[in-house]
Amino acid sequence: MLLDTRFTSANYSFQHRIVRGVNNMSYLAEEAHYLNIILGEESNEVTYSIDQQDHLLERGCNTIHYINAGESIDLNSVDEGNSYIIIRFSPDNLPIFHEKYQQEKTRFIDGYITKSDHRLRLLFDQLCLPLEQDHLYQLRQEVVLLEIILRQAEALAVENENHQIIALKSHYDKIMLAKQIIEEDLSQSYSIPELAKLVGTNVQYLKKYFKEYLGKTVMTYITEKKMEYAKELILTGQYRVSDVARMTGYKHSTHFTTAFKKHFGFIPNSLKYTFLLHQGINVLAEFETIIQQIQIL
Repeated sequence: MLLDTRFTSANYSFQHRIVRGVNNMSYLAEEAHYLNIILGEESNEVTYSIDQQDHLLERGCNTIHYINAGESIDLNSVDEGNSYIIIRFSPDNLPIFHEKYQQEKTRFIDGYITKSDHRLRLLFDQLCLPLEQDHLYQLRQEVVLLEIILRQAEALAVENENHQIIALKSHYDKIMLAKQIIEEDLSQSYSIPELAKLVGTNVQYLKKYFKEYLGKTVMTYITEKKMEYAKELILTGQYRVSDVARMTGYKHSTHFTTAFKKHFGFIPNSLKYTFLLHQGINVLAEFETIIQQIQIL
């Protein structure tokens, strides 16, 4: 048996600078690259220009611009409380992002804007920590820089069909939101595309990360929750099978019965009869107890 001895190379190179307070910075791009500006949580707006074209970055936002070789960049911070990070990286570092960005240059004429989330603010703070600058510190910096860039790039991959930029959430947050939506109203029958749209992601990401975090597919999870709820309803003895079917999102009782039998191995009426028989036994036992007490008297 021949072993595959090939290795996949990973080469990421970033330059960054932390800027605080009132500050002006200018440079001339020696080669094409992406310029990423991330504002701190308490920072107000920052103005900047690319080849004398003015831009405004509002509070709570971040931007990624493609910079051509030879273009001039000027950044201007006029607030003492401002803090922001400037990151420069090569298009080769994120080829998929670069490809999509270049395909929609008109759309990104003012840069690719994202909004900060809790995780991005935490990464910002980690990068600004005054730690001892040894080799481990440098390695940690590179890891944090990569995650900062990836969190912004991910939003471009999962944006909705109307190109609306949504506030960034981690995949875990999105999956937990999908789980909450499912459990809040089990009379609804959501499709995977509907759920994906509701939580601000796409079908591919929802299916992938739902299975990763919850250990089962979206539809399996929905079915299990519906069936457990249906079982609870039937065992109350207060509902007909047709009522339970409606309350769990099935338009036809036959479809519900088929799904119930597939899940539990028996039809809903069997569970209902078992419940009624159990209730009957309890009533008989109570009646026998009363008779015994009367005989004693």
